[in-house]
Amino acid sequence: MIKHDSAHFDMKQIACVFFPILIFIISCKSSDNNKISSISGSQKTEVSDTNGGKQKAQDNFILDNTSRQDNGPVYMLCENMPEFPGGEEAFNGYMRNNINYPEAAVTDKKEGRVVVKFIINPDGKPVDVEIIRKQTPEMNDECIRAIKRMPKWKPGVLDGKQVSVSYNITVRFLLSKSDNLNGIYILPSKRK
Repeated sequence: MIKHDSAHFDMKQIACVFFPILIFIISCKSSDNNKISSISGSQKTEVSDTNGGKQKAQDNFILDNTSRQDNGPVYMLCENMPEFPGGEEAFNGYMRNNINYPEAAVTDKKEGRVVVKFIINPDGKPVDVEIIRKQTPEMNDECIRAIKRMPKWKPGVLDGKQVSVSYNITVRFLLSKSDNLNGIYILPSKRK
């Protein structure tokens, strides 16, 4: 009887060690559902090109798999990132000067952040504008309108070719100005 209990106890010990290891191995198994894939070393990924064929994506750059790839690869990083005419400060100024704080939002005392995703295509045009984090429909529409009317950017370049690059930006709608504001912030106009 004692021998039987000790053998039974050994099986419990083995099970206590074996099952957590099995669960760990299963949980660490790679998944193909990653939203962002990194391409490194000599590994290359096939993506559809504009002619419906396949092309190889360049090494050591990050593809944005959350964006549509039907017009070729969309990158999050490339050798030479797209540039707004005049640079980052000019971009922030453009957005501040071209987005209007909706009157309804001011009246309702609505503040908040809108996160907008867009792609600068190989021609330098902003395309595929979408709202990632929403506020009021009017705030969202103002952000989309301003981005769609932006001037052309200097396109991103990878291996000497112009490529599509995605951007996520945050636009803050603030009812009153605070100290140390930077980035893109929208204040109500002072019309009376």
